Amino acid sequence: MHAKAPFYRRNWFLAAVVLLALLLRAAFVLYYPHSAAPDEDSWRNAALDLASGKGFTNLQRHPGYVVFLAAVFKVFGGASDTAVRLVQAALGAVQVLLVFVLARSVFKKESVAWLSAILLALYPYAIFQTAYLLSESFYSFLLVLFVALLYSLPEQKHRNTLAAAAGLVFGLAILTKSTVLVLTPFTLLWFALNKLPYRAAAAFLLGASLCVLPWSAHNYRTYGKFVMVTMGGSYLFQANNPETLGLELETRRLNEVQWYTPEYKEIAKLPPVAADREYTSRALSFMRRNPGTVLTLMKMRFVHFWRLYPITRSGVQRLAALLTSGLFIPLAFIGLFLSIAEWRRTFLIWALVFAFNFVHLFFICTLRYRIPLDPFLLIFAAYTLTFFYGRFRGAARKGAAPGGGAGGEL
Repeated sequence: MHAKAPFYRRNWFLAAVVLLALLLRAAFVLYYPHSAAPDEDSWRNAALDLASGKGFTNLQRHPGYVVFLAAVFKVFGGASDTAVRLVQAALGAVQVLLVFVLARSVFKKESVAWLSAILLALYPYAIFQTAYLLSESFYSFLLVLFVALLYSLPEQKHRNTLAAAAGLVFGLAILTKSTVLVLTPFTLLWFALNKLPYRAAAAFLLGASLCVLPWSAHNYRTYGKFVMVTMGGSYLFQANNPETLGLELETRRLNEVQWYTPEYKEIAKLPPVAADREYTSRALSFMRRNPGTVLTLMKMRFVHFWRLYPITRSGVQRLAALLTSGLFIPLAFIGLFLSIAEWRRTFLIWALVFAFNFVHLFFICTLRYRIPLDPFLLIFAAYTLTFFYGRFRGAARKGAAPGGGAGGEL
């Protein structure tokens, strides 16, 4: 039996892994040439308007990431994309530490925690996302922080305070991308499954509410109606209208498309509340009248969500993806079944993954929408690898024992 490494050595090694993650992300940000993503301009412009005192000028964008960008611009001055990318690189490195803590809390095994942290530090998609002014990198950090805080609750004395902090981070995640709202009932169920006091669940909800409701009040003053985060009718319509199937097929052929169709632009001329109502009405009408097309779109989005490599002309990118996510996603699902006996603990993570997948069946789905979930999948991939390594090592020891296997007398 091997003795556990001294505490100070484990700390130094963890610090080295986090530092490696930071250096890889910073190097990619500073030295790798990359083209601008289509959505970057709208995020940047909204943040610059906020930083300059004009307020929130793009109400279709979730406010969480806009505030984050505006804060970075305010601190570093001007539209400093490099500053944003370096801050995101730093958050990515902290996320590696959080994944270590979370994996240890879930599986109670340091080997799983170490391997999870190392895999995330080296994971190409996580490195790649830090270089873009898109919400996914920041959103992924918030999701991991939120779940790590929740999973530390059972071992803490001051549960109510920690639960409120988890709720606050959950609220920030909602303001960054409201898809995570779907996790609310599953989170409350997780509290019950793990026999946490109802006061902790109430503190969690209170923390989330204190974060989200001020923005909801802002929306009420703006629109004259309750809108929790953003009005989603336009997103639902873009994903469910007579032209959607053709557009989605064209994107998968790597052809340029215009998602803002003439019908979309015509509706956009209406006042915001009336436009949202019309978008929603037309999308739901299309879905009722064309169930076969909707089912086809859902199948396409399911497959796209779980793609093992991006749709790209770059053979290098496809190979890098196949050698990383192409391996760890199957390993993660194997880990789901191997850890089924611990389902009370793992339930919330898998609820998060599958709930996100379900929501994106009804909206336009790109591979980058899965990336915020990949740190959680890496934990289960690490569990699978350590599980089989332990079995292999145990079998090797048994075979090498006196009288065992080839080690016996001839």
